[in-house]
This record gives sequence, C-alpha cells and structure tokens, in this order.
Amino acid sequence: MNFTVDRDPFEEILARIQGVAERRHTMPILSHTLLTVGPKAGPTENPGLTLVASDLEIVIRCSQPVDVVEPGSVALPARKLFDIAKVLPKGPVTVAGREGNYVEISAGRGHFRLAGLGSGEFPEMPERPKGKPVAVDSETFRKLVDRVSPFATGDETRYNLSGVLLEKQEEEGKSLLRMVATDGHRLAIADGEVPDLGGLLGERRVLVPRKGLIEIRKLSDGGPGSLELSATEKFLFAGKGETEVWVRLLDAEFPDYRQVVPRENRVVATVPRGPFLDVLKRVSVMAPEKVHSIRLSFSGKQLEVSTNSPDLGEARDLLPIEFEGTPVKVGFNGRYLQDALSGISEDTVRMELKDEVSQVIVRPATEKNYLAIIMPMRIL
Repeated sequence: MNFTVDRDPFEEILARIQGVAERRHTMPILSHTLLTVGPKAGPTENPGLTLVASDLEIVIRCSQPVDVVEPGSVALPARKLFDIAKVLPKGPVTVAGREGNYVEISAGRGHFRLAGLGSGEFPEMPERPKGKPVAVDSETFRKLVDRVSPFATGDETRYNLSGVLLEKQEEEGKSLLRMVATDGHRLAIADGEVPDLGGLLGERRVLVPRKGLIEIRKLSDGGPGSLELSATEKFLFAGKGETEVWVRLLDAEFPDYRQVVPRENRVVATVPRGPFLDVLKRVSVMAPEKVHSIRLSFSGKQLEVSTNSPDLGEARDLLPIEFEGTPVKVGFNGRYLQDALSGISEDTVRMELKDEVSQVIVRPATEKNYLAIIMPMRIL
C-alpha cells in the first residue's frame, strides 16, 4: 500500500471516524481503522482511500480521492493515526506500507513508523440495503435528532429506553417522520415532513441507539442536501457524499408513549423562551448538584423560579408571563426544562399544567411538530 494525500482532508476524514473506533473494547482490532487503497474504494468507483471504523454496533465508512501508487489495505490504530495527522506539517503526506503490517508516514521532514494489524482481522462490513433509499433533508433530520436525543436514557440497563423510536405519521395529507425518546422521567416527540417515507419504514417502528443516531446526524453537518436512508431488519443505513453509516437497531419494545401524553392539562402559562432559559441557567447555579431541583411558582402575571440547597444556599428570580388560573407551585429537574426549551426555536413557549403532581407539557406557542413532557419533582 502506498498513497499520497494532502494533510488537511486526511485529518478531517480521520476526525470523522473517531466517535466510532472503540478504544476500550476487549477486541483490539476495534480500536483500529481499516485503510483500503485502490480502485472502487468506498461508495464511488473512483480510485482512492477508504477508511472504515466499527464498534460492532455502528459502522462508518469514509472515502476520499488520493494519489494511489500501490493498492493495499491495513488496520491502523485510529486515535494514534489521528494524533499523527494533527501534528504533521501542511502539504502532501505519504503513507507507505511495510512488512509486518507497519506503515511509514512522511510529511516534510517528519517521519513516523506506525504498527498496525492485518486487514483480515477487521470485522466484515454489513451489506448495503437493497432498493432505492429515501431522501431526507439534512436540516430536517438534524433538527429532529437535536430535539429528542437528550431525552433518551444513558442507563444501559434500561435497554428499551436507550434508543430513539422512528416511525411514520400521516397528518393532513403529509408524510411525517416522527422521533420519540424518553428516560422514564421525561419524553420528547418531534415530527418532520419527509416525502415518500413509506419506502423507509412502511408500517414499521424502529428503535435506533442514541449514539448511532447522533453519528448519522453528523452527516447533516456537511452542508445542505439530503441524507439517503434505508432500513433492513437489523440495520439503519445512512449515506451522504463520501460517507456511509450503518447502525444496528435495538431489539426491544419501546413503551406506548401516547398513553403518557396528558389530556387534561387546562392551566396554560405563556412564557418568553429566551428570558426563561436565562432565568433557569442563573437559578440552576445554586441547585443541588445531584437532582438539579428547582421550583416554579405560577401566580398572576409572573413566574418565580427558585431553588434551595442545604449545602450551597438559595436563589430566585422573577419573570413576567401570561397566566390565568389558580396559583400553582411545581418542582422540576432544571436541566430537563433546559433541554426541553433547547428544542424550541420560537420566541414564546406554552406550558400546560394540571396540578403540582402531574406531568407538564412544554411546547412552542404555535408550532405543532414538537412537545416535551416532564414529570414533576417533590421538593420539601
């Protein structure tokens, strides 16, 4: 194997695969990236370089054109190769294979000799799904993932809540992609219009690991355009440009989220989003570190946000709002509220309440494609 590539795009493509290469896995090969040089590398048929990283649950393949001197393949430590690329001088970089799976990397006066593993040890790639993929606007996909992904649990023992549910919705003749996530204490639902979505999901509901969904979401950072999505029984596939991602679906039953959407929250508070978020951030500085508890006190035309920590002290702030109804005080995890507000782009937020012990709905004042539900906390 022997090729020459400019340092900057080489560093960029190595940065792209770092989130998937698993440095602490019991299988050493999974801390490596598979480099393949030659014709028909990657999703195109152009000669070039293809990098593959896998943690057995997520597979990412990136390609870029290079000057190929000699085709070949080898698995190299992903993090160390990235560290080398970052410190190389700008300009052309030569990567040449040597005996024993060693690779020599040269740029300017710098020279490195890096030990690798045989390419045959690397896990096999999943097959690309057959059939025509569904085009999903990058901005639509990014917005959906950003709105719901913070709500999925990080507790690996709660397997069915560690992913994001994807399903198809029909509303007013429009085909919508719905994403839903919950950790048992809060829940987010977000919809985005995607024409011809039936080719991706049909009547299926798929559960995608949060980490894998975020890796697919990174594809949307590459500028305007569409993601190509396909699904098999075991994988969700996404591609854009010279990058492809496979994510293994979770084999678990997602709870019936529709049952937890409150139907009788008739007390409504209209709150300015930006000032509310600022107040939450200020007051949360003094909130207990483990539970982040704050109290919202609705009365008249104002909202008092307060917290009290036996170890730290207390804080409170006032915010003018629109509110009609009996005064009510409700406790919440302040970070949960901030996550819910982060999913709203409108200037005004609608909070729908029932009483001090029931879930609250947080949604944009006019947009219908997003809502968050948060369980209250009992604060003494």
